[in-house]
Amino acid sequence: MDKITVGIDCGSAACKGVLLRDQTVAAMCVKPTGWSPKETARTVLEDLMDQAKVSREEISVVATGYGRVGIDFADKAVTEITCHGLGAEYLFPGVRTVIDIGGQDSKVMSVENGKVVSFQMNDKCAAGTGRFLEMSAHRLGIDLSDFPSLLKPGKCCSLSSMCAVFADSEIISLLAAGKSREEIAGGIVQSMVARVMALAARIEIEPTVVLTGGLADLEGLKTALERQLKYSVEASPLSRFAGAIGAALKG
Repeated sequence: MDKITVGIDCGSAACKGVLLRDQTVAAMCVKPTGWSPKETARTVLEDLMDQAKVSREEISVVATGYGRVGIDFADKAVTEITCHGLGAEYLFPGVRTVIDIGGQDSKVMSVENGKVVSFQMNDKCAAGTGRFLEMSAHRLGIDLSDFPSLLKPGKCCSLSSMCAVFADSEIISLLAAGKSREEIAGGIVQSMVARVMALAARIEIEPTVVLTGGLADLEGLKTALERQLKYSVEASPLSRFAGAIGAALKG
């Protein structure tokens, strides 16, 4: 009989789910977390079961992410640090450094054989997170999905503030001073990278470096990280599901 496991990574912005059949991805789902992580996670689980045509009795469910404690229908809960290390190893065997940029925090992890040996986390300020990018896009008068279109090579201005609240005021001032949205968008990404680099300076960075989290498919961010780290940064369409994959592997 196939071993079927489900990992649900319930973050502040999005709830991601992955169903593994004999450790092969068989179904995926992502939904906005909304006001109730528990109910959103339940919806994600139902979607995965529908895709794979399995019942609850046939699967093991592992929850991770900030909302994991409230997902009482899961068989167990595991910290997201552990899950991102496992998920990154699954996607890129031999990974040594994981950069996870989520909705409300960012992490840099040193990994060996899928196990996190050290990490640094920014969870006290929105700067350098998906929430910061969302706030900035709104200030620029665009949807978050349109932000990548503003990133142009050579278009960048400096944002001096490392605080999300002050950075918002700075963006207003830059717009009033006539800076283009493209220049400001470039500056926003550089500001996010600066926050990640401050975390990276506290641990040993080694290749292979893998980007996970909801912003992993933002090409401009990946390029800016590579420029600062002096290493290639790997990402895949499954990178945002790394936490959920790691959780499923623990099932």
